[in-house]
Amino acid sequence: MVRNILVPIDGSIHAQRALELAADLAARHEARLHVMHVLLRGDVPEELRALSERKDEREPAIAIGAGFVDASLPAEVLKDIATQLLERAEATAREHGAGAVETSWHEGDPARAILEQAREQGADMIVMGSRGLSDLEGLVVGSVSHKIAHLFEGSVVSVR
Repeated sequence: MVRNILVPIDGSIHAQRALELAADLAARHEARLHVMHVLLRGDVPEELRALSERKDEREPAIAIGAGFVDASLPAEVLKDIATQLLERAEATAREHGAGAVETSWHEGDPARAILEQAREQGADMIVMGSRGLSDLEGLVVGSVSHKIAHLFEGSVVSVR
């Protein structure tokens, strides 16, 4: 029986689809849904950067192609982005019928943070996007979803 579902989000389309599925499952099973975000590192898509209205006091960002900007963004900006993503995710989850919805953001290695949060929340299922915002790095180093699938002892649903 599914009682506690964890869904990590990063702003990617795969994470959005995972959120919708997780919310549907939570509603169907009357399960608790915990939506989490690990602060972004590296390149941040411009549409996510736009979620924070905080001014960036650094030198102007350098466009690096494919809609990404140099993302050594200040922690306050990354926290703003996290807050906005989580607020939107909570609204989406409730629109899909999830009743008990909690949110949190974390810092550090995404796979480690997800596994720690799953343990703390007593999650019996993790629903996550099969791919996140990164392209080549995930293929070379191993994707977060792949790591979670091998290390989490409960059910893992990977959504495309």
